[in-house]
Amino acid sequence: MSTPTADAQRQIARYRSLVQVTAALARHARTPDLLRTMHVEVQRLFAMPVTLLARRTPEGGWHCLTLESHNMAEQVLAPRRDGLLERVLGGTLRLENDLPAYLQREGLGVVRVHYRHDLPHTMSWMGVPLQVGGEDVGVLSVQSYDLHAFVPEDLEFLELLGVHLSVALENAALHERIEREARTDPLTGVANRRHFTEQAQATLRRGTHGPPCTLAVVDVQEFKVINDTYGHLAGDQVLVVLAGLLRDLGPGNHAFRLGGDEFAALLPLPLPRAEAQLDAWLGQVAAAAWPVPQPPRLNVGLAAAWPGATLSEWLREADARMYRAKRRRTPACWTWKRTTAADPCPPWPRPHP
Repeated sequence: MSTPTADAQRQIARYRSLVQVTAALARHARTPDLLRTMHVEVQRLFAMPVTLLARRTPEGGWHCLTLESHNMAEQVLAPRRDGLLERVLGGTLRLENDLPAYLQREGLGVVRVHYRHDLPHTMSWMGVPLQVGGEDVGVLSVQSYDLHAFVPEDLEFLELLGVHLSVALENAALHERIEREARTDPLTGVANRRHFTEQAQATLRRGTHGPPCTLAVVDVQEFKVINDTYGHLAGDQVLVVLAGLLRDLGPGNHAFRLGGDEFAALLPLPLPRAEAQLDAWLGQVAAAAWPVPQPPRLNVGLAAAWPGATLSEWLREADARMYRAKRRRTPACWTWKRTTAADPCPPWPRPHP
């Protein structure tokens, strides 16, 4: 039989564990890392075999991350009108120490996210809501294979943990949003120059160990004339349309706005295939709906990555080729074309052997 002193000591030890869990959660600024840490720490706090974190999807279903017997499993559940998770958010369910009897009595079915024949079924179940910004975003659940495994004190600790996890999730979401905004051009929605620098340098560091990559730089011929003739609002919309088209240039492509009317794209292709892709893309540019009477003419410069190149060299080569097209006022003069009498933009000499 427990004594008041023993009960007090157990509660103090548990609160200390809760503080440690909270500190562990606070160390993570990214949601995936936070969620995995949460599972490990919750199992340590409750000494139960199953933890479940279910987050609402935009469609109203659930994205479930379950840790059971050291196995992490993910599953997306379709929206349902009624279920254990829905009842937690509705405030009608928190703790059930005889889950099979409850399911039979209520006429509910359950889905086991990670099913193994050698593991028993859940007999006792607790769940608390998670809130971010005052809105329900998910459910944190702890489960046991034993009947009558939980006491009211367990639910109180789970509710406290749910509050701390909600705060940690909100902080992680805020950190990710700030990080995303710092790398995104606010007008067009594509990545900005800072993100371009990070991605391009990472590509060059991979060198021959990664897939081939071609850099394309693009700008709009006589963009100032568009602004002066149709207004800056129309000019902004031209940039928005161009960014959207560049974003859809091809699979694996990354689009960036470098500044003003200058854009870039990293194509995971060797130069000849990038040529074909850009050729098809220009047909889409010509057929797109633009906020000005005629599709704008584009200057394009391409340069394939080469071993030992620096970002400034790679960008300088593509830029030089693009500006040769700009000086000649030619529509979309690309560097991969053979030099002919009809091609006023011959290849630019490479700054390397």
